Amino acid sequence: MKYIKTIMVTTTIGMLLNACTPSSVPTKNSYIYQGINFGANRDISFQEGVQDACLTADGDYKKDSYRFNNNESYRVGWESGRLKCKGQ
Repeated sequence: MKYIKTIMVTTTIGMLLNACTPSSVPTKNSYIYQGINFGANRDISFQEGVQDACLTADGDYKKDSYRFNNNESYRVGWESGRLKCKGQ
């Protein structure tokens, strides 16, 4: 019985501590656009994809189709930006 109580207390404490921790703590190299943290060490293609997608999410469609189809970093940035900026 003591073992079960220990597990329950430990689990509860862990859940409480996890709930108080921000899910996305900005680091020195984080790319933050419109107050949204898109992660660290993002190259310029990713950043431009995010910017184009956020404009699209705001109603001003912008996508470089060639880069979207041929540049993985731009495409991932565009898709990430579209999801995260939608409804901002």
